[in-house]
Amino acid sequence: MADLADFQAQGRARLSIEGLWCPSCAVAVERKIQSMPGVIEVGVSFATTSATLKWDPAQLNLLDLAARVKKLGYRLVPPVNSRETLSLIDEQIQRLSIRLAVAVFFSVWIMAFSLVLYINDGIGETTTGLVIACVIGALALPVMTFCAAPILVAGWRTLRMGIPGMDTLVSLGALSALGISAWQLVEGRSDVYFDTAVMLISLLTLGRFIETRTLRQSSETLDALQSTIPESATRLDADGNAESVAASSVARGDIIRIAAGERIPLDGVLVDGSSHVDCAVLTGESLPLSVEKGDQVEAGCVNLLSPVSMRVEATVGERQIDQIGLRIAEAAGAKSETQRLADRFAGWLVPAALLAAMLTFVFVLVADHSLREALLRGLSVLVIACPCAMAMAIPVVYVASARQAARHHVLFRTPRAFEHLARARYLFFDKTGTLTEGKLSLTDVQIRSPEAGLDRHFVLQLVAAMEQDIAHPVALALVAAGKRSSGRELNVSGLNVERAERGVICQRSEWGRIVVGSAAFLMQQGIDCEEGYSATPDMALTLQVELAIEGRWVASLTLEDRLHEDAREAIDWLQTQGIRCAIVSGDRPGAVQRVGALLGLKKEDLHAECTPQEKAEIVKAAGEGTVFVGDGINDGPALATAETGIAVASAVSAAMASASVVVREGGVSHIAAAVEFAQRARARMLQNIVFSMGYNALALSLAVIGAVPPLAAAVAMVLSSVTVIFNSTRPMHFGAGLI
Repeated sequence: MADLADFQAQGRARLSIEGLWCPSCAVAVERKIQSMPGVIEVGVSFATTSATLKWDPAQLNLLDLAARVKKLGYRLVPPVNSRETLSLIDEQIQRLSIRLAVAVFFSVWIMAFSLVLYINDGIGETTTGLVIACVIGALALPVMTFCAAPILVAGWRTLRMGIPGMDTLVSLGALSALGISAWQLVEGRSDVYFDTAVMLISLLTLGRFIETRTLRQSSETLDALQSTIPESATRLDADGNAESVAASSVARGDIIRIAAGERIPLDGVLVDGSSHVDCAVLTGESLPLSVEKGDQVEAGCVNLLSPVSMRVEATVGERQIDQIGLRIAEAAGAKSETQRLADRFAGWLVPAALLAAMLTFVFVLVADHSLREALLRGLSVLVIACPCAMAMAIPVVYVASARQAARHHVLFRTPRAFEHLARARYLFFDKTGTLTEGKLSLTDVQIRSPEAGLDRHFVLQLVAAMEQDIAHPVALALVAAGKRSSGRELNVSGLNVERAERGVICQRSEWGRIVVGSAAFLMQQGIDCEEGYSATPDMALTLQVELAIEGRWVASLTLEDRLHEDAREAIDWLQTQGIRCAIVSGDRPGAVQRVGALLGLKKEDLHAECTPQEKAEIVKAAGEGTVFVGDGINDGPALATAETGIAVASAVSAAMASASVVVREGGVSHIAAAVEFAQRARARMLQNIVFSMGYNALALSLAVIGAVPPLAAAVAMVLSSVTVIFNSTRPMHFGAGLI
């Protein structure tokens, strides 16, 4: 297993953190790490239980940093497998669901018995009232021990670090209510506040459950990325003997063999053989690239034609696709503006509430000389200051709005997606598979030699037979066209096809020598097809495949990667909303320019031959209000870097995991509707934030002057949370876009 020392010289890494319970813990650890000399940038994610770090190796020793983190009660360790991280998070969700179920069950009974005490003024002075109070206390114990344990631990840790958060405030409020209630029972009084303590723990547990389910996305992204890469490789020894080994055990300089049709496990340089590789996973190009000895190839690409050997230059953790995963994790960990606003308010509220409670306690104790009254007034301040409504302001809107949007085939995966999509001003599209269908299809068959007596059906059947069993996009499109062709079935069995880099050749007694391939390939075979060569576009949306029989050029087949039918209409609608649209693609300039022309986009908004990192940099340079729409792994960094990443229905699993919005049906047209829906959801989030701020400011002031007793404070806290829930779950009308 890797050690932290192995990452020292890199200056950048994603490391795991063990022991995180809540976002408050993550914030506290992040601030402590940031204070270490030599740390350039740090982002601690509760969702992935990890820290993305940039540091100066000359100033910071990772082992010293790990020791510092350990003193806080956590462990900084080398990155664990994403599937293991995902499994740990799922276990955390399961534990939270159990705690939440226990809290709800006992809260129902506690509130029922408490209601008896509240509505019967006289019963509190009787033995019956005291017995009911004791029963309430007994029912509160499971909640205050089992359910509250992680909250109390997190509250103590963040308080000890000097960064108290909501866990600290809720812990102090719940423990104070518990302590005063126990004191009341000892004194023989039934005026207890167990329900207040249980309510605080239950509401925070609910908020934590929603938050953990929401923030699971980053780990899903990394797991989806890793699942696309082979876990094993075929390593060759000095004598050329092959051995299957784990990809993680292959070192730099080792020679590995990649069979035809196999996905490349590591980055390196070809040392033997030539082939075509499908690089769509990294570059987004719709057509394979030709590679030969000395060319660079990356993990995740598929070797299509023939076996090749390569020298490994980047091992597991160093590969380009690993860097893509790191960029995704870094970008996905960023908080939204609204969430940062809520965090800043909560960060100010916690110390203010603690100070106000302490000052209130001291003032009442000095003025009235009543310890009981001082404790009750201090408790009222703590209870009413607990920002439960603030904690629920965003998660509840997200859950309610996401459920309504899902009915219209739009999945919002994070609360941040609602906020950022609502203020979109610059929308970037990947080309292949997003604006276009992402696969070649036959659009035309042109007979070049009518005197040969050939028809469309014969040409399609013959070409499809020759391209059978070739794992190449062009071959797959031709075979599919042959299967759809209607007419008399040709007897094309037993063709002995000779494969070449740009075409195929076979000999058939009744037809003679047959050649299928590009115009350049036919000319290499001595066949005159000059017109076909000049008509072949520069890897744009269309390309031509030529057919020759017995040295005569007889037919041309045109293949095209078509635009989605709704693309132009959707682009037009978005631009009418003041959203500037652009294309950022890994494909070649000819393809990008043609698509841009068909959609009416400006030339300065067309970006071709972009690497995954370049896509992310273009999006980042656009500033605020950015949206990226894509469908491939190569779009991952851009999807995560953009304020909103949108994956369309045809997207691969890794792209869907990276995106914060997924359009399951309807393609580009649903993006317009998603924008309007997001605007409504963001408005509700802001309404909840403003209400929560106003409520806490007013209620805290009343509690300090003694106008709100603990019971009224608990009721007011519940009412504020109920108000937030009601506003969040009001019916929302889905947009007037293009769906």
